[in-house]
Amino acid sequence: RAAHTAGSTMPFSLPRGGAMGPRFGDNASSRLDRRGDRGSSATSPARRVGGNARSIVALAAAGGASGASAVALSRDTVARRALLASAAVAIPALFDVGAAFAKAKGGKSGKGAEPTSSRAAVPTPVTNVDLAGRRLVAIGDVHGDFKQTMRALELGKVMGPDGQWIGGDTILVQVGDILDRGDNELAIMRKFASLAKQARKAGGDVLVVHGNHEIMNVLGDFRYATKGAYAECARYAEAKRNKQIEKLGEENVPPLPEVPNDVNPETYRGVLARRDLFLPGGEMALKMAKNPTVLQVGDTVFAHAGIDMNTVEYGFQELNDDVAAWMAGAKKNPPKMVLEEKGVVWTRDYGGADAGVTAEATACRRLGEALDAVGAKRLIVGHTPQQGGVSSGCNGRLWRSDVGVSRGIYGAKPQVIEIVNGRVRVLAA
Repeated sequence: RAAHTAGSTMPFSLPRGGAMGPRFGDNASSRLDRRGDRGSSATSPARRVGGNARSIVALAAAGGASGASAVALSRDTVARRALLASAAVAIPALFDVGAAFAKAKGGKSGKGAEPTSSRAAVPTPVTNVDLAGRRLVAIGDVHGDFKQTMRALELGKVMGPDGQWIGGDTILVQVGDILDRGDNELAIMRKFASLAKQARKAGGDVLVVHGNHEIMNVLGDFRYATKGAYAECARYAEAKRNKQIEKLGEENVPPLPEVPNDVNPETYRGVLARRDLFLPGGEMALKMAKNPTVLQVGDTVFAHAGIDMNTVEYGFQELNDDVAAWMAGAKKNPPKMVLEEKGVVWTRDYGGADAGVTAEATACRRLGEALDAVGAKRLIVGHTPQQGGVSSGCNGRLWRSDVGVSRGIYGAKPQVIEIVNGRVRVLAA
């Protein structure tokens, strides 16, 4: 099944250890630059193209709008596992992309713009929630697929056919990766925010955990954004600009940027809009900064890919605070733990057979040690799509929630995890 539903295909090859898609570069079909692996030094895309706005946007358009549609998941099991086993490929090389965009936005003076949130308060994400006998529901990766997300919410009995909260005091957790591979990311973000307000009035809550694709987008890595997602960002930016014109008058609102002759106008404006929304300090980055990277609800821990004692020793709250400060623009770089191959949003060690794991005993020991240290009974992860539906491991201490519901992955029927009075069960469509 194709990894993306929008856009044309192009030649693509799997480098050693899997692939994350074409690299940022002038040739979107070029092989991924592996020099950024495992935290090693690399020549960043920002340094390669300099501070020229046209070059940067053209580069992002090539690596995102076209490159995002290039990856095809092979039906061959070995190839599929190789693809899923890929981890934080080339992410360290993106450290300076935000600075490059800021410099480009600074205009002829060449001075880098300060993050838009430099004077904004950095939010403190929730890290621990007392379940207090309430029902707990978990939804895995949804990757920009609005319809499938709505089906999952209805399946979990937290949203009715009218789109309103019906979950009462239920605690709902979405385990990350709202972004990329689908066309309706902003709509999904708005829906979760709306449901959260309604849930809190009823004594419940809706919480969203960061996935690796949220981290990637704040880094400026848009390779998995679809053409539809760029268009959604452009529409959002246009609507916001029109409101400013209505309020201030067109003469008091900056004009739209001139589109270079050799760049598709829709793609160009879409990339600019996505950049402004998701880079550190951007509107959506600030909204996401309120979300945790690791969350504990009663005796259940949520992390997109997994935890171990390194996560525990770092501290869940400290990790959440550091990621929030970076997303808000108050820190230059994110913590290494969200970039490392074995990190909290990247590891495939808990992905089971669908991640190519043939013996999970070692991973289970690491997980057990970490869960015991924080007084938890289980970990719920997403990240690795489970072709057979929600699965468990480590004698029930590990639950995998990603079933590939997005039509950018498998388009599978939704499944959600429900926990009531310590009893875990899977709700299936």
